[in-house]
Amino acid sequence: MRYVFLSLLLATSSMAMACINLYERVPGVGIEAVEAYSLGMVEVNSDSLFTYIEHKSRSCGEKLEKGCNDLVIAHLYAKDFPTALALSLKLIAKFPNDYNVVITHAAALELNGKPTEAIPFMERALALNPKSHSGSEWIHLNLLKQRAKGSIDPWGLIGVDLRPGGELTKPAGSNLEQLMVQVHYQVNDRGYFTPSSDPLFGALVFAYGDLLHLNGYKSQAKRMYEMAKDHGYDGPQARAASMDSVASPAPWEAKRDEAEAIPPALQKEKSPATFYGWAFVVAAAAGMTLFIWRNSKSAS
Repeated sequence: MRYVFLSLLLATSSMAMACINLYERVPGVGIEAVEAYSLGMVEVNSDSLFTYIEHKSRSCGEKLEKGCNDLVIAHLYAKDFPTALALSLKLIAKFPNDYNVVITHAAALELNGKPTEAIPFMERALALNPKSHSGSEWIHLNLLKQRAKGSIDPWGLIGVDLRPGGELTKPAGSNLEQLMVQVHYQVNDRGYFTPSSDPLFGALVFAYGDLLHLNGYKSQAKRMYEMAKDHGYDGPQARAASMDSVASPAPWEAKRDEAEAIPPALQKEKSPATFYGWAFVVAAAAGMTLFIWRNSKSAS
């Protein structure tokens, strides 16, 4: 069970890029997660990426279609944000209700320093597809709103105060495991595009650290607290969190030594292939049983 759980967590990491939807796969961009609940390492092969941009630019120059949204994504990964936004403006005008176009446009506005303008497009994207990316995009909307206001509140970002009175507390009635998965998705998504100093992103990472800690992943929590501080989020709560984590370190495996249910947010519906696979096994077993029974009757 533990290895199944780990595999699903790695799959969640590999799908990160919450707002940068890959309508098609953009060559030259890859993401790798090294362990459960670690941050995904984005790798960009510049040669492949720029070759793709050159080719795609020619085809999109001839005909503007939904697939040109991939070119916007490619420009974002190349960190050519103005060019990405210029194309995205044309796409959103032509495809105003296409989820991939809308959410990529929100990202292009955000990365061009226009969080206030990005907010209505993020709201539209949520209305079009509220369950996308483990249902985590509401967190990104909260990020945009706080960035637009210039405020920094980790609990406002995740919708629950984990340190009322200053001490880490598990709130009653909250599904912290599902929330941890959602915040994990968003932290992975933002990492590649976030500058080395960004206290608001640091606040999200800090909240993620607290969720990890409350769910038993204390060694990962310690790393998140350190990362939050590196991004400029530092204060009494952050310092206390780091001390708490150091005082009670525990590897993630200790949490999963006992067989536990996979979090609902990571469960996947059984596919038709799985159903037919089991049906084949059952049918084969029944056929073998019938064959043996007939042979035994003949022998007797």
